[in-house]
Amino acid sequence: MDADAYADEVGPSAGRPLNLRQIEVFRAIMMSGSISGAGRMLHVSQPAVSRVLALTESRLGYRLFERVKSRLSPTAEARRLYAEVEQVYGGIQRVNDLAASLGQSGAGMLKIVASASFGQRLIPMALERFRGRNADARVDYRSVTFDELAAYFLSGQADIGISMQPPDHPNLTSVRLAQVPVVCVMPESHPLATHEVVRPEDFASAAWIGYPRDTPLGRALQPFFGDGPRCAAAVEVHSPVTACSFVQQGLGPALVDAWCVTPDQAAHMVLRPIEPQACVEIWATHSNLSAPPLLARRFLAAVKKTLEGVAQPGLAGAPDED
Repeated sequence: MDADAYADEVGPSAGRPLNLRQIEVFRAIMMSGSISGAGRMLHVSQPAVSRVLALTESRLGYRLFERVKSRLSPTAEARRLYAEVEQVYGGIQRVNDLAASLGQSGAGMLKIVASASFGQRLIPMALERFRGRNADARVDYRSVTFDELAAYFLSGQADIGISMQPPDHPNLTSVRLAQVPVVCVMPESHPLATHEVVRPEDFASAAWIGYPRDTPLGRALQPFFGDGPRCAAAVEVHSPVTACSFVQQGLGPALVDAWCVTPDQAAHMVLRPIEPQACVEIWATHSNLSAPPLLARRFLAAVKKTLEGVAQPGLAGAPDED
């Protein structure tokens, strides 16, 4: 829809109350923090959103946003208006949730997004615990990259996310759940398998599997390597799950978070601790525009319980799985 046609639906600024289209555009800008983000959410062009916003501000007689460092910062009036808008949308969502649950014998839908690493063990184990008390709940699980995480929340496709680092967005809240040690995994026949501990200098010549510096694992390993590994990685991947698959094919050792190694994989690879130690973090994220749904809160509790009681593979002295 072009800008004129979209704005025509809004109507002239003749002192009438805001219509649903204007409220929709205002809410999308508040959620995304930008005109372009609102356009993507609403599937309309950026000029169309800009024109509706201009007409809305003209009708109200005051500004809703100020531009600060290429982002739109809501005014005090916008924040008060948004609080009321969210109450309305929250009521609509509750009606829809109730209508859906009445047709599903009380079952609800839980939408989870997570880094691929945590989809190997942590998410399945937490879901097993969660479903023990929520057997009728349906689950929509998606493995996503870190760069995709925020978009799933802003488009309403996620209730809760589990990742290695928190997304930086004003409408999202994240809490750190745990730290996970990084371990070295290698083929059973690899020379490093004779080492009790793997150190940075062990990567001076051997072909190994690494990560770009701007990935969560790449950032976590920078203190381990200091100024950088003496020998560049022969293969770079963007996920420790992929790294484990490459190790199983004999392509060399890799440094991965302990949660991404499944018991089956651990039985066919050698795992060693690293020195100096390195860790990745586990973060839970949800929208701060409204309270997390009940099922999301219950699943988060299951994740915490799982983290409290489950061993990391290949680490000496870790408690047994229950």
